[in-house]
Amino acid sequence: MKKMNEQNPEKDGLSVSKNVSRRDFLNISLKALGGLAAIELGVAGILFLRSRSLAGEFGGVMTIGKIEGFVPGSVVEIEDGNFYLICTEDGGFMAVYRRCPHLGCTVKWMENEQKFLCPCHSATFAKTGDFNNKLVARALDYFPVSFDKGMVKVDTTAPIVREQHLPQHVSYPG
Repeated sequence: MKKMNEQNPEKDGLSVSKNVSRRDFLNISLKALGGLAAIELGVAGILFLRSRSLAGEFGGVMTIGKIEGFVPGSVVEIEDGNFYLICTEDGGFMAVYRRCPHLGCTVKWMENEQKFLCPCHSATFAKTGDFNNKLVARALDYFPVSFDKGMVKVDTTAPIVREQHLPQHVSYPG
């Protein structure tokens, strides 16, 4: 007969567990941590690739500002449109896409060096978006620029792919 103060584990809904060795515990723990790390890497990878997706990135024609509001020779980052607006020394305008054609990374304008730099592989592009070295096979894509009632407008519907910079990629007011 059982004593009164003894509990029956099966009756209480508890199960009797076997002894787990230290080695088994470490094995189970390491497998669980490895699985968790794999899940985290998978989620990070999906988010990384998703951020580079072109879906929903382009939005139509954007009014940027007054023509006279841009200094000749200047480069202005338009974050909402994902491009840089370049006002050339002779008063023309270009809108170059911020995405490197090689790996899809966001290029940065380096004011002191007067060039664009891709942080992923150090490829550089001239102010016109033309490639400066052999790391990249073509120029930065661009968007058409137009003018209406003294305002600069950029059509961000879709970037235009180009092999190299050509004079016709620059738009002039009036």
